[in-house]
Amino acid sequence: QYLSLHEGSRTILMISNDEELDTKLRSFANRIGLLLIRAERTAGIVAILQATRPIAVLLDLDLANKAAWETGELLLREPACPAVLLLTGRVAQFNLRAAIRAGSLISKTGSASRIFDLLEETLEMAAANRAERNEIQRLLISQLRPSEFADSTTPAHRFWGINE
Repeated sequence: QYLSLHEGSRTILMISNDEELDTKLRSFANRIGLLLIRAERTAGIVAILQATRPIAVLLDLDLANKAAWETGELLLREPACPAVLLLTGRVAQFNLRAAIRAGSLISKTGSASRIFDLLEETLEMAAANRAERNEIQRLLISQLRPSEFADSTTPAHRFWGINE
């Protein structure tokens, strides 16, 4: 049933350090005849992408130090970029919750079959539509990316002199 239209590669690259997600998706992928390769770090990801030639990339946006956001932008700029699905466990944030409802992001808390259903839908798109989807994903990453100054801003109700 899954990925039936894609005779070539049966490999999916997942960029995540989430052990629970890896176990859940790897088990499901093995049952349906797919190979899930996990990269825990984003360093050298373009070389990994070129070596593995996956049909899709599952990118966990919850990686530390905003590494996933930078990696997503980098991957989606690659001319031969496969389909990229963005995963997150941060479903409480309004902007991320809205993106999940719109189908642009996928909740990691969902079932493995739901994630693979969405992957199948993405892969069934025509190549031109997939390129457009990748561009939309790149724009989404740039819009949802945590700001650089969010952690270092001064609180609005700071009492100067008391907190020093």
